[in-house]
Amino acid sequence: MAFSPTYPYERLQQYNRMQGAEEIPRQVINYLMDMPLPGYMPQDGDEYPRSRLMKYLYYDESYPLEQPLPSPTEKLSMVFDPKQATAPPNSEKGYRIFPQQYVAQAQALAATTMYVHMGQSVAKSVNRTELSVVFEIMTNVNYESNAGNVMSRTWAMECAILDALNGVNLNGVGTFYFDRNQHPSCGSWDIGDRGTNVGRQIVIGLTWCPNS
Repeated sequence: MAFSPTYPYERLQQYNRMQGAEEIPRQVINYLMDMPLPGYMPQDGDEYPRSRLMKYLYYDESYPLEQPLPSPTEKLSMVFDPKQATAPPNSEKGYRIFPQQYVAQAQALAATTMYVHMGQSVAKSVNRTELSVVFEIMTNVNYESNAGNVMSRTWAMECAILDALNGVNLNGVGTFYFDRNQHPSCGSWDIGDRGTNVGRQIVIGLTWCPNS
């Protein structure tokens, strides 16, 4: 005999149940990493925002955009896996992409990092929730101004994130927007640790409905 998910009680209203929303941070990261797909290979060039973003993250050296696009293996080596939290990095680059808000580990080396996690949720109606995705980008002060023709590495990364996501519909997630009229948290500002790292925090919104 099969029991309902709410046994012994009955769900009387089919309200927004947020099914699948827990996967959003990792889905966003997978999209931003721009991995190969059947019939598609990631493009290397400054006109491609995901290419720029991955180079800013992967290369600490000056003029990162002049470096080759990191390979799929190199991109994956930067991603921290919360399900294997004690696993050491498999690259000298260390972990640089985190699909969560905080990781309790010391930054063993100066590196550029990107945290992606969920922010404020606004309940607009019983069937519609405006979600927000928060990006926290940090880099060592020595890398902030060594990115070549741009004055700020982290500002350039913010622009690349917005270029890659704003107005884009991720299948199964929704369409991203950067609009305070739709979500009051949307915006960006500077952050830092009052030490050796500076950065930017960006909040992007998206609409989540039961059928989205």
